[in-house]
Amino acid sequence: MLHTLLSNKVEEPKKRQVLEEEYDIQMSEKMEKEVSAMCNLSQGILEQGIQQGERKGVRRGRQEQRIQDEKKMQRQNIKRMKKLLAAGIDKATIANVFDCSVAELEALSPKQTR
Repeated sequence: MLHTLLSNKVEEPKKRQVLEEEYDIQMSEKMEKEVSAMCNLSQGILEQGIQQGERKGVRRGRQEQRIQDEKKMQRQNIKRMKKLLAAGIDKATIANVFDCSVAELEALSPKQTR
């Protein structure tokens, strides 16, 4: 009986018919309201699940976008540091501006920093 009531594959009129015919439950106005509430319950749970999944997907998408943005910023900063090194700017000054160590800066391009 619960399977019939909670099934999302069976329409409400069919559920009432099954309850009457197979389980000998008379469909009074009160009983029809309760069957309707049970039908709406499963739909409500489904909709909540969909909304929860959408919110989770949006959060993941935003997180992945932040990671991509950070990687892009790192690549741009490395290019800038290499250009400054090639222009002969002092390593300590570049390291200070980009908040890194001179060793990290030298690891970028050993040929340009020696």
